Amino acid sequence: MRPVVICLMMVLGAGLLLRGEEIGFAQSFSSSRTDMQSGRRLFRSDDWTATKLTCFHCHADFNEKKNPDNRRIRPGHSLFNSANRSEWQTWDGQVLRSLEAAIATCAERWLTERDGSKGGNPPEKHHLRQLVAYLEWEDLSPERKTKALKPVWAKEIPGDRLLKAGDEGLGMGIYRRACVYCHQEDGSGPGPSLIRNGYSRHQIARKIRGIDNLGLRGLVMPPFPKDRLSDRQLINVVAYVYMM
Repeated sequence: MRPVVICLMMVLGAGLLLRGEEIGFAQSFSSSRTDMQSGRRLFRSDDWTATKLTCFHCHADFNEKKNPDNRRIRPGHSLFNSANRSEWQTWDGQVLRSLEAAIATCAERWLTERDGSKGGNPPEKHHLRQLVAYLEWEDLSPERKTKALKPVWAKEIPGDRLLKAGDEGLGMGIYRRACVYCHQEDGSGPGPSLIRNGYSRHQIARKIRGIDNLGLRGLVMPPFPKDRLSDRQLINVVAYVYMM
């Protein structure tokens, strides 16, 4: 075979290989983009969860410092810029080393099908992959290194005198920002209606803080740490919920 023909075949072969790599890259990019878009929908929608809770009930997906949401108080910190944290901390103080583990643990605790009183089942693999893709999206996590957040979990609640001194009027405003998204008056939310709930002030406060909260059918209320809901806010919202 002539040298010119051999060279031409080599060039064509290299071109086909490069074209194959381009196609593979395009398919990979398209798949990643699709996962990211699906994850964004999952983050805000409750049609895929067994409990009707979803990520957006507890976490914002925007920068709360630059764009504070004055309408809502969420129990969890924003997940903006969260993908590259060095570690994550669960509601019970457990330290996790990967974003995937953090999402899976949270989903099993609050989102997936309940397994009796033991909690939920592991999330579907494609749901986990899609949520990871969304949180890793460069527009949502632009910084390559991010400090870990350490929520201030409460180990006890305010005493009797303080709990009885709450302002119901102020508590109503906090309730509308922090509680009503789950506890609709007609019971249509993921949480039960709190009209004539029958709880004592202590029980209400302990549920909000996640202290000795056994929950129902394996599902407990996502707790509010002190850096998301202060003791003063807690006392006032307890006063309002107690009189509902």
